[in-house]
Amino acid sequence: MVAGWVFISVIGLVLLFVGFVWWHSPGKTPPIISNDGKPLPNSIATLEAVEINGSTQWLLIRGHDQTKPVLLFLHGGPGLPEISLLSGHELEKEFVVVNWEQRGSGKSYGAGKSDRSFTVDTFVDDAADVSRWLSRQFNQPKIYLLAHSWGTFLGVLTVKKYPELFRAFFSISQIARQLEAEQISYDWVLQQARKRYANRVVRRLEKQGRPPYPPEAWLAYLTWQREVVARYRGGMYRANFFPFFIRSILLCREYTLADKVRYALGAQKSVRLLWPQVVATDLFETAPVLHVPYYLFQGVHDYQTPYPIARRYFDQLQAPRKQLFTFLESAHSPIFEEPDLFRQGFNEAMQRELTTAAADD
Repeated sequence: MVAGWVFISVIGLVLLFVGFVWWHSPGKTPPIISNDGKPLPNSIATLEAVEINGSTQWLLIRGHDQTKPVLLFLHGGPGLPEISLLSGHELEKEFVVVNWEQRGSGKSYGAGKSDRSFTVDTFVDDAADVSRWLSRQFNQPKIYLLAHSWGTFLGVLTVKKYPELFRAFFSISQIARQLEAEQISYDWVLQQARKRYANRVVRRLEKQGRPPYPPEAWLAYLTWQREVVARYRGGMYRANFFPFFIRSILLCREYTLADKVRYALGAQKSVRLLWPQVVATDLFETAPVLHVPYYLFQGVHDYQTPYPIARRYFDQLQAPRKQLFTFLESAHSPIFEEPDLFRQGFNEAMQRELTTAAADD
């Protein structure tokens, strides 16, 4: 009898949880509201399905004033959209912020049916196609590009191939030479595990061995290794990033319940097919020169895209203008870990761009 009541209680809690998530899953973005409680005049807040490079992909477009400059955001992962963290961000006050759900990810899960389309070159062309669509839609000849993690890798290659589309590139946690980054991350996690006497983690890492790995082995490794990085504060310095991020997905109003169920599936496929290409690419050699201003925002405690490698790439990169913003209390996500300092640095970079543009005119 007791076992029966326990079973019923568990089922009830599961149903309650599913109902709670469903309630927070309308698949719509809320309007931007003025002080009188009405939609702000001339604001924009839309979720749009757009034909991009032969497939339907989704864009979240939000801004207090749709005549402001367009800022396209390239999310991390690959396969980990960040609209759950960026919808309603302060950047919407000064930009039309566009969160693009990349091929096979989030709301664009259906655009990832063909494995053959999961090449870095395809994603670069996708990014260019999105940028052209935005330029036409908002009547702006060039847009700004903001990227995080995997998005920085995609962003560098996109800016390199299509510099005419962009005014400036803002990079958060730059991927540059990711095989070396994975070796640093492996060594650091092993060191931290030994300090904590986490013998199971130590044994698993020693059995795994130091990178590189065969292409088919990266997904399984990263699935558990990144969780340990987060636990040891190499993903977010003052908190564990995973609960923070998962909660944001569950409460994200822009996703339907089906979007949330498919989210992890899209991420797994994206990593499985794209990560071997990332670790096989060295941006020091592939993209030593960019013809667009470059601004880097990097946390010193980052053990996913470690600071020393990003700093070396910044130092050797040739660009019309460049500037590095170092975050002493951040790991992999300074935009969320030190938001005030990030906004200060971003505003400084934008002021530099606007001053230069005014002087050129």
